[in-house]
Amino acid sequence: MRYYRKKLSAFPVFEWLEVGILLCVAGGFLDAYTYVTRGGVFCNAQTSNLIFLVLGIAAGEGSTALRYLIPVLLFIAGVFLSELCLHLAKKKREEFRGHSYVLAGEIAVLIAVGFLPPSVPDAIVNAFVSLAAAVQFDNFRKMEGRPFATAFCTGNMRSATEHAMHAAAEKDAGALRVTAKYALLILFFLCGVLAGYYASRALGGYAAFIAAAILLVVLISILTGSAVQKKIMQQPSKGGQHDS
Repeated sequence: MRYYRKKLSAFPVFEWLEVGILLCVAGGFLDAYTYVTRGGVFCNAQTSNLIFLVLGIAAGEGSTALRYLIPVLLFIAGVFLSELCLHLAKKKREEFRGHSYVLAGEIAVLIAVGFLPPSVPDAIVNAFVSLAAAVQFDNFRKMEGRPFATAFCTGNMRSATEHAMHAAAEKDAGALRVTAKYALLILFFLCGVLAGYYASRALGGYAAFIAAAILLVVLISILTGSAVQKKIMQQPSKGGQHDS
């Protein structure tokens, strides 16, 4: 309990390592979900989709290649909406509410996706999932004060390697702990990909409900943790008023 009280006083809940792990699981899961069930498109990795788009056009695939453009455009739209929500929340000095609202929106989108029948075109489903993935990617950028990503591994691998070098060259135990945290994020992202693959093969489109359930746990954790955090922050002021 002391461990969590210390973390509550140091970081907002949406920056906790535990939250980052769950988000990485969801990120990897969704990439596997759209790749397995919806035409080999990645909902998170827009660089890959842009490469597939250009290669498809170059190969003369024409309109078939344009299916990769749709998730890219919806990803951009998702980031725009996410930033708008965060901007409005910061004005009210309730940053955690901005994260909660967009997370609730992402969950709602994924539940809706899970109910879509296989007859719905892949492009539409991929568009919705990319929108949800963009919201998550844009909202959760820090892990205990350090930059990280829930949608892919490249940035986390760079950060892990950077801190590993400092740990080895400078005998820095703190850098080694940070390296281990990034390694955990990468590992759980890959676990999410694996889970997404098997769940999508077994459940098809309904596998989106699993991703929604993971994000629901994150949402409940943020709301509960933020309420506890507010009480902890208020305790010193109450004590001061009593002493006076």
